[in-house]
Amino acid sequence: METETVEAVSRLTIHIAGEHETDASIGLTLIPLLKIPTAIIEFRHPTGARVWWEGWCEAAEMLSRIFPQQVDAGELREPELTINSFVLLDDAPRRAKIRARSAAVSPDGIGALSVTVGGLTIACASRNAVECQVRGWREAYDMFARDGGFGLPSADEVAARVRADHARHGVTELSTAAEEQRAGRAG
Repeated sequence: METETVEAVSRLTIHIAGEHETDASIGLTLIPLLKIPTAIIEFRHPTGARVWWEGWCEAAEMLSRIFPQQVDAGELREPELTINSFVLLDDAPRRAKIRARSAAVSPDGIGALSVTVGGLTIACASRNAVECQVRGWREAYDMFARDGGFGLPSADEVAARVRADHARHGVTELSTAAEEQRAGRAG
């Protein structure tokens, strides 16, 4: 009997609509954890923590354009069921992918901002949700950076570099995301 190997890529998207708790801590195995709604994320690689923190720094730079004021995401974005996931971040990804959609180009009239690294996407449908994620990911990154043995820059240094990069290139990225949304609706 011949055995066939099938490789599958796991993808998980977590939708967060409003203000929520995040909790970064050191787990029983002495590995940093970040608890967010519906998931616990375990950081097994310092570069992964840095890439996620860079992604949320970039998302924070887009926040005022995507969510110019506090808008309640309402019931529309709440998931119908709760999925509890345990995610291991054990690789060294190169870059986070940020997707932004303003309320003006959104079919439901509510903006969205998401950060994707590898197969994990965290999508936020309100300013509060993004702000909570930024705080949580900063806290998780700080655990690695404060350790000192990984040679990571401080959370503030990473944020300053991302702000400088965003100041040079951010407007183009936002207009590209808006164009993608329009093309998706027209196609």
